[in-house]
Amino acid sequence: MCRVSVIVPIYQVEAYLPRCLDSILAQTFSDFELILVDDGTKDDCPRIMEEYARRDARIRRIHKENGGLSSARNAGLDAARGMYIAFVDSDDYVAPTLLEDAVAAAEATGAEQVLFNYRLVDARDGREREPYLPIEDEVIDLSRLGMANYFYRYWMPYKHGQEAWSKLYRRDVIEQNGLRFAPNNEVFAEDTLFSAMYLMHTKRIAALSKAYVFYVQRGDSLMAMRKPRLCWRLMTLSVRLCEYARKCGRGHELRHVLPVLCYDKLICKGIRLDPDMEDVYRAMEEFRGNGTMTALLRALIAPGPLLAYTAKTGKGIRTQLRARVFAMRWLRGDVRGAAALVQGREETA
Repeated sequence: MCRVSVIVPIYQVEAYLPRCLDSILAQTFSDFELILVDDGTKDDCPRIMEEYARRDARIRRIHKENGGLSSARNAGLDAARGMYIAFVDSDDYVAPTLLEDAVAAAEATGAEQVLFNYRLVDARDGREREPYLPIEDEVIDLSRLGMANYFYRYWMPYKHGQEAWSKLYRRDVIEQNGLRFAPNNEVFAEDTLFSAMYLMHTKRIAALSKAYVFYVQRGDSLMAMRKPRLCWRLMTLSVRLCEYARKCGRGHELRHVLPVLCYDKLICKGIRLDPDMEDVYRAMEEFRGNGTMTALLRALIAPGPLLAYTAKTGKGIRTQLRARVFAMRWLRGDVRGAAALVQGREETA
């Protein structure tokens, strides 16, 4: 067994892959395996993978038919043997002390997850920006802070990132709870769902303010591509998150958090950004008959969730009326009116 399994999903990134692999193999911490998952790439990546594997025995290769990012990460998890798991996207690169510092933080604090900062990098000129997140160096005891307070203080304002590649995970937590990434054609922002599910089993978090990941911004990346059924996939994420929280016994603790989180960070995002409004209306009609979604909307009509959010964060006063009207319209079947309200095309009164 090694200490860390580093999982790199690979698809159509021949121009970026060498730099990514070089940065991982240059780590000051050497007790790791590097799992390269070829997700059916059609470019020169398989040859690059083979060349690097000949040079370093820590590299293991997996070749599979194309199934998307989640499928590739899951294949890596199935093969992993390390105590800890780190994900690196194949078009990004990492600082040389990432694994050393993250493992040290995990073992010094007993944290189930270590999260860290990142920098955006312009693919055109290589310019690295300032650290992106307002992370502070701290250890967070969730049993004392409370899961709801963590969501209010760190998750919802995006003080801590939700990306899989900005964390070190413990593999035993993943395996004991059967955690895997949801298929990309079912859930958009699969990192968010995975990170939230993992969080449900976390007692302590070690946060590192230093930027260890260099997140390359390129025009042909998955994030830049057109996102089909975006609204439907974010609604699916919302429902699955709520159902998982209930399954883990966190439903009551998060009863005020989840309605606002799903409404403000997921559902409204899907309605605003989905390029096909007819797709939005179809998704809203479909989920109007979903019991979990119905419960979320009814919770938004009640005063508890929105008042709790305002009390905890000092924000959201202006959105309270809009959220209630939105929920009432959707529940009575006026999906077009509800969508127009979120998009700012109609006033609340």
